[in-house]
Amino acid sequence: MEEEKNSFNDGAMSCFMRVSRLTVAVAIIKSRPSEGVRHFTESLSKTLKQQEEGWKSKACVLQEDLLRLRQELILTRSLLKAERRAGPPDGQQVVECLSQDDTQQFKSDSSGCDIDITSHSGEAPCLPLTPPNSQKVIVQGRSWRQDCGLVKHMRFLQCLSGLRRDYGPSLCVDDDDEVVWDSVVQLLDCVLEVFRQAHVGQPVHHPELLRHATQVMAQTLGGGKTDRWPSLERFSRVEDLLKEMICLLLTSHQVNEFSVKALMSECLMTLGESRVVRAALVKILMSHILQLAQHLWDICQSSSDRQMDYIRYENSFYVFWMLEQLSADTDVEQELISQLETGAFSLSDEFPLFSLYMWRIGGLYRTTAMRPDETECS
Repeated sequence: MEEEKNSFNDGAMSCFMRVSRLTVAVAIIKSRPSEGVRHFTESLSKTLKQQEEGWKSKACVLQEDLLRLRQELILTRSLLKAERRAGPPDGQQVVECLSQDDTQQFKSDSSGCDIDITSHSGEAPCLPLTPPNSQKVIVQGRSWRQDCGLVKHMRFLQCLSGLRRDYGPSLCVDDDDEVVWDSVVQLLDCVLEVFRQAHVGQPVHHPELLRHATQVMAQTLGGGKTDRWPSLERFSRVEDLLKEMICLLLTSHQVNEFSVKALMSECLMTLGESRVVRAALVKILMSHILQLAQHLWDICQSSSDRQMDYIRYENSFYVFWMLEQLSADTDVEQELISQLETGAFSLSDEFPLFSLYMWRIGGLYRTTAMRPDETECS
């Protein structure tokens, strides 16, 4: 009796499995797209990609909103601390300036950002919160969001830097550094976005904004006096943006783009005024020169008709100029200096001018590296 019951159960289970498989097979056949499996797969992939991009866009918007709220919180907390001491110069205007509607025009005569935050300690005043001719900057068109981000991050960093300079390090909180560096990264990315558009032929309408933004970043990072260093993750993001900007400078081939190249070089030089950024910037610039030198050496050794990268070769002048200007008080690995000097000897016959510049840069940085030893000996 027990065996018959087990046999019945096994038969019922087997019948259930056959029916289930048949149901699934019929469902698959009915759901088979009429256009074909390939078309259905491509359509499904496109839909999923659009959904993913939509979620990424929403996440970016939420991250921007969160950063803006944290910026306002830091400013409010700093203003409250300053009020307990001496009272800030009309600090409520600063918060109102940061929280204004993005669709408005940023005009210095109505934004409330023309606040002259001067130093009570007898030092030179900070940079003006509103860049020169900013009343002419109208945030509109397809790049309006980028312009809004650039102006707002710039204003936050300028306001915070001015308050800290006036009221001392007592306004600084360790947790604020995370927001400050996120703002620096976002501001640098906004500046770079303008140069990305210029690289594909778009005009740069307001270069004074870019100059002022890089001045604000250099001032925020201490102008060579800060002891606050970022996390490795954030600083690697800054390095990536610097590398991209230098690559845009070296590969720029638009006609009559000398003004854009000069502006990009000026912005990089301003960022290099910060001790936090200078060493990394110099290392990146030297690495690009060494890569170009290797390319030129390969051309010399190649027996085939390998095409020379004339665009990078011509634009390398800007890199040499920046390296020369940044050579004072900059520590560089001796290996990089040795590679520059060795590459200069190798290319002296075929590319004498490029070789001479490499030798000069190597000598400048080797002299800088020897100065501390000379000081100790004296």
